[in-house]
Amino acid sequence: MSKLVIFGATGQQGRSILDTVHNDPNLSKQYSIRAITRDTSQSAAKEIAKQGIETIQADASDPASLPAALENAHTVIIITTTTYDADLKAREYSQVKAVGDAAVAAGAKYLIFSTAVHSAALWNGRAVDAFDSKAEAEEYLRSLPLKTAFFAPSMFMQNLTTMMAPVPGPDGTYTIASVISPDTQIPLIDVAHDSGKYIAAILADPENTAGITLHAATGLYSFAEIAAIISRVSGKTVNYVKIPEEVYAGFMKPEQGARVASMMRFFEEVGYFGPNTPKLVDRTVKMVKAKLTTFEEFAGKYLVNIQ
Repeated sequence: MSKLVIFGATGQQGRSILDTVHNDPNLSKQYSIRAITRDTSQSAAKEIAKQGIETIQADASDPASLPAALENAHTVIIITTTTYDADLKAREYSQVKAVGDAAVAAGAKYLIFSTAVHSAALWNGRAVDAFDSKAEAEEYLRSLPLKTAFFAPSMFMQNLTTMMAPVPGPDGTYTIASVISPDTQIPLIDVAHDSGKYIAAILADPENTAGITLHAATGLYSFAEIAAIISRVSGKTVNYVKIPEEVYAGFMKPEQGARVASMMRFFEEVGYFGPNTPKLVDRTVKMVKAKLTTFEEFAGKYLVNIQ
């Protein structure tokens, strides 16, 4: 069996990948999993270990911890965490570079990275550093002497239950607010349940998928459509409202607000994955054998009882 090492195994993407491989009758015979986490004492890590899956503590920001994590690795999956602070871009790039270099040193043959598009290259030099940090790290990984493939998740459906959740008003209606037109099409993914379905397409055929980027989304939805779907499944009136960038940014911490507002503007002016977003999503959907979760299905499960 080939050793599959997953960095970020306890997060939404990593856990979905781990569970998909572990429960797949074919992939579970091809790959033995090693879950990497920064803290093996956390409950999510303990749950993984209880399944009989090797679980090791390591940190991409601590290069000394990486050789043990990557010993005998064949395929390495890197998922980073975006932390909105002054060091966002430099930290993420250095973490990915450290794991990539250590994977090569360990003799790994294949690397899969959770990436994003290079916004500055598509938006006349205007940057979305949460995207560009990943895109530039991807460029480095492609230069390494091993095979690579890339998974680019779209906007998480889970955001509609957290930072973008409908907000109740005094008249009993609910509002979703952002800075973009209500008709702007945004690709959505149920990241906690479907990430593994995309990675499975790579792991099942690694030779023919080497070098590819999967632009992962079930489909594209506007905020007007999103509000209508939530209204339908919840029985509540949910409206979308476009608000000024400075107001939207003010709902978040200073290091995050302006960045997220700029990211949303990128979606509207360029497209989540660039100008060819619909075609890229359609091509990727056709490569995935498993059924993907629609936003209607997600909302029917998680947004029925909005508060």
